[in-house]
Amino acid sequence: MYASMYLGDVHTNAKGAKMAPLSAMGDKVFYTFPESTKAPFGPSNFDKDAAAPRQNLEVRVTGEAASYFRGLDEWAVDYICAHSERLFKKKLSLQQVRDSYTPCLRHSPGYEPLLRTKINMPGSRGACRFWTASGEEREPPMDWRDAEVKPHVHVSHLWLMGGSCGIVVNCCDLLVAEASRAFPFAQGEPMCE
Repeated sequence: MYASMYLGDVHTNAKGAKMAPLSAMGDKVFYTFPESTKAPFGPSNFDKDAAAPRQNLEVRVTGEAASYFRGLDEWAVDYICAHSERLFKKKLSLQQVRDSYTPCLRHSPGYEPLLRTKINMPGSRGACRFWTASGEEREPPMDWRDAEVKPHVHVSHLWLMGGSCGIVVNCCDLLVAEASRAFPFAQGEPMCE
């Protein structure tokens, strides 16, 4: 699965960020979660700006998805070490790469790992699309904590900043299921007496 993956040469984008595109046999790399999961904190960014067009979204990973991204992190470390002269302009040891690599998965004791993703919010260029189980587009979840999501992601590139690096995972589509909310009171029922 990872054997066909390749990191292209490093280039600097218009904003000055260094990146190396990721592909598999010349195609973009996509992954669709086989099971639904949670995004317990909803989208956010470092500036705490809810209106920012690009935000971070962490999703819980278990089972097959956890295995896929654990394997991706292992592949990335080995690949970067083998190609460090091309990517970093210097030879790095396996330990140096491990020390500089930021894994896709973030672990906290007592919890399933979180996958770090980026999400373009509605109204922005390349916005993430939200879907119902019947295949209709919908709005983002009203309350992310109550929603279950099934992500379709683009594993797009390696970012490089200073001596650090990591793989960028962009959330392209989310299949969303929310608990239904119904008015809990019968019509005409007195509130308090």
